[in-house]
Amino acid sequence: MKKVHMLIPAFLMGAIYIGIKSQNVNAEKSLCKVDSLRTYTVKYVQIFPSAYAYQALSQVSKAGVIEGKVVFAGQKVPENKRKLITKDQEVCGSGYKIDKVYEFGQGNTVKNAVVYLENVKSGKPAQPKNIELKQEKCEFHPRIMAVLKGSTLVIENKDPVTHEANGIFNFATIFQLSQPKQNQKDTVVLKDAGLVDVSCNIHGWMKAWIMVLDNPYYAISDNNGSFRIEDIPPGKYKLKVWHEGFGTKELDVEVKEGSITRLEIAYQK
Repeated sequence: MKKVHMLIPAFLMGAIYIGIKSQNVNAEKSLCKVDSLRTYTVKYVQIFPSAYAYQALSQVSKAGVIEGKVVFAGQKVPENKRKLITKDQEVCGSGYKIDKVYEFGQGNTVKNAVVYLENVKSGKPAQPKNIELKQEKCEFHPRIMAVLKGSTLVIENKDPVTHEANGIFNFATIFQLSQPKQNQKDTVVLKDAGLVDVSCNIHGWMKAWIMVLDNPYYAISDNNGSFRIEDIPPGKYKLKVWHEGFGTKELDVEVKEGSITRLEIAYQK
């Protein structure tokens, strides 16, 4: 039986604020509260296709940038759970694996949040590519990925034990790959935009997530919670932030010609 995650609005859990600064080269800095913020705590995200196909341009004129940090501003920092290693201990290790849903940097900055723009009509060149997901020491590496729609996922088993990678998209299985041989590789083309939940049917603690997007304007927050999206055509956009444990947020942003829009995105739980 498949597990179904309930979609729970995070506004029931308290107010969340985002500070935005839009700064031109000679412009005065400003800070304001965003009233258009909508927040959801969801595991599965369905990204509905744009009404138009993304058009890649050879050059983006007077492009802008969105950069910033994702932080945790709640009272109690969430803790990762331990999951019992039940088989293949000679390869996977003994005892427990730490389920690394939450990873923080200095100042409670949040790692592995996917930040992206929706409904971008045109912009910088965008080509699907090959991306690698490795199974090593009974863990997926990397745990969080963001890719362009049409990219090819290359799944490799680096362990001398059998893994069976299982991909769930929009509550349906889109791939299930048994890999009994070490260094075995299989490929899957990610045709649709949305969030893919990857697990191993043999080792229940293994987890990865792949955000598939229909335009190239996305980033993943680094060890310091920082992100940067470049070469954005001037205009107004819908920006979304997804994190495995904290859920999804969305807000309206404006990118001005040759300017940097700076964000501080705060999760509270």
